[in-house]
Amino acid sequence: MSPTGTGTHAVRVSAIVAAHNAAAFIGQAVDSVLAQDHGDIELIVVDDASTDGTAEVLQAHADAGRLRLVRLPRNQGVAAARNAGLRAATGEVIAFLDADDLWLPHHVSRALGVLARHPDIDVVLQNFAVRDLHSGAHLGDWFDLRRAALQALQCTPLEAQTQRVDGGFLGALMVGCFVHLQATVVRQAVCRQVMFDERLRCSEDVDWAARTVHVAGARWACVAQPSSIYHRHADSLTSDTRANHEAIELTGVKLFTGYLAWPGLSPRDRRLIRRALLRSCLDLSYFARQDERVAPAWRHWAHSLRHGLTRAQWVEGLKLLVLSPGMWWRGRSVRA
Repeated sequence: MSPTGTGTHAVRVSAIVAAHNAAAFIGQAVDSVLAQDHGDIELIVVDDASTDGTAEVLQAHADAGRLRLVRLPRNQGVAAARNAGLRAATGEVIAFLDADDLWLPHHVSRALGVLARHPDIDVVLQNFAVRDLHSGAHLGDWFDLRRAALQALQCTPLEAQTQRVDGGFLGALMVGCFVHLQATVVRQAVCRQVMFDERLRCSEDVDWAARTVHVAGARWACVAQPSSIYHRHADSLTSDTRANHEAIELTGVKLFTGYLAWPGLSPRDRRLIRRALLRSCLDLSYFARQDERVAPAWRHWAHSLRHGLTRAQWVEGLKLLVLSPGMWWRGRSVRA
């Protein structure tokens, strides 16, 4: 990747905010971008066919030239919205922000400093605080919440609280998703090679991150100092609901199976991908069993056997054996 230069003052940054029905909080997100201590920021907000007045909230800023508003004619998902923003961007560096989150004033400038001092770095991932959107309660810092995954990375210290990722990226993603787009600042050259997969309605960030390394050869750095605020709430994709978990696991099985076909994987990465696939299949078997969907439960359980054999599989299999006759009988009674 090409370096951004030795300084940061002349670097144009394109801040891309994807929004769908975000009228209640998009104003705060936009204000946090406009409050950055780096001067040259091109703010692009992509309205993914909102129906709640999101565009109207932004119109005054757009009229005043403080942001560019891109409106999609129909709802296409966050991956398509981010791609629309990337196509409109003119900056040398791209920074992503979700419509319900906030940047602290130094978010962009700190990342630019890392990119300027280390031309071999292409993507900067910074720590952030996790808060409840409604109560404001602090739920922890992201790097602490994702410690196991981050410890699976092979890193070299660059400077205070900053490490370069030298290996183990894909395997660490399988341990736990440590990447969050609103904390990511990336050279435009990476985004020219790797766009978001618009077929995905969740886990598009995991897939994009994996492909930046495997396809584009991008080098990442992690900064332990928090520079933004992530808001967790009932409508977020990371909210703790069964429907969200099941959608993420289904997408994970599809993605991880594809990753196994990538050439050049290390034995460790391949092992961790299979372990992640096994976990996802067992989770899906559990969800189907809870809903008394017998055939899908057995299918997911059988799929897990392709990737290893663990005590958890035996336990789940025994539960399916015990419960299946009753589940089949109740299913036949309902159909009758």
